[in-house]
Amino acid sequence: MRSEPSPSGSNQLWELVPKAVSTIVSLSALGYFIGWRETQAYYTAIGAGWAAASVPPLTLLQKSANTIVAMAFGAFISLVLLSDNKISTRKLSWACALFFLASAACLLASQGTFGELPSTAAYSFASVGSLLCAVAAGVTLAEWYGHARASQASISSGHLWLVYWIVLPGLFWAPDRLGQAQSLRDMDVTHSPLPIVLIDPTQSAGTWRLVQLLQDKALLVKLDTKEINRQFKVVEAKDIQSIAFTPVSGTQK
Repeated sequence: MRSEPSPSGSNQLWELVPKAVSTIVSLSALGYFIGWRETQAYYTAIGAGWAAASVPPLTLLQKSANTIVAMAFGAFISLVLLSDNKISTRKLSWACALFFLASAACLLASQGTFGELPSTAAYSFASVGSLLCAVAAGVTLAEWYGHARASQASISSGHLWLVYWIVLPGLFWAPDRLGQAQSLRDMDVTHSPLPIVLIDPTQSAGTWRLVQLLQDKALLVKLDTKEINRQFKVVEAKDIQSIAFTPVSGTQK
C-alpha cells in the first residue's frame, strides 16, 4: 500500500519556509550593503561621489554577487564538514585566521604597502583579497554556529573577537579597497578598460569614456593624468551613437 506523508513531515517542511525566506532576505540585504560600500568607495575615489546615489539597486547586488557566493561557499563547506564530523570548531577557527591573514596580505599589497604596483595588478590583488575575506567570514559564521549548536557550549569572547576582526572587515575594508583599486584601474589614462563612447561626430577620438549606465542616463568621464583636470558628463543613454573599446577613428580604418 502507498503510505501517505505524515503530518509531522509536512509541518517540518512548512517550518523551513520562513527560514529560507529570512535567509534570502538577509543575503539580499547583505549584498546590497556590500555593493553600496564598493560603489561609494569607487565613485568617491574617481571624484564623482555625487553619482553613487544614482546607481540602481540591482547593480549594487550584481557588484556584490561574487562576494556573497564566496561567503556562502565558505559557510556551506564548513557546515558540511562539521555535520560529517570531519573537522572540529577549533580547526575552523584556525582556518578563519589563515584565510583572513591571506586576505589581509592581498589587500595590503593592493594598497602598495609592499611596493608600488600597476593599477591592473593592484585591482587583481584587491579582488583576490576581497574573495578570501568573504570566505573567511563564511567560515567564521559556520564555526560560530557549530560551537553554539554543541551541547552546553557558550559563546566566548574569542568568538566575538573573530566576528569583529574577520566578519566586519569583510563588510567594510574589503569592498572599500576593491572599489578604490577599481577606480585606479579605470582612471588609468594608458590602460583604462572603460569603453570609449561617441556622442558627437565632431568629437576627437577617445575623448569620453563610459563609467556607468544610470538607468536612462549615462555617466561619462574625460580622463587626464591629473585628477583635478578630470571631467564628467551625464547624458541621455539614447544620445550615445556608438561604444567601442578602441578609438572610434581607429575602428573605421
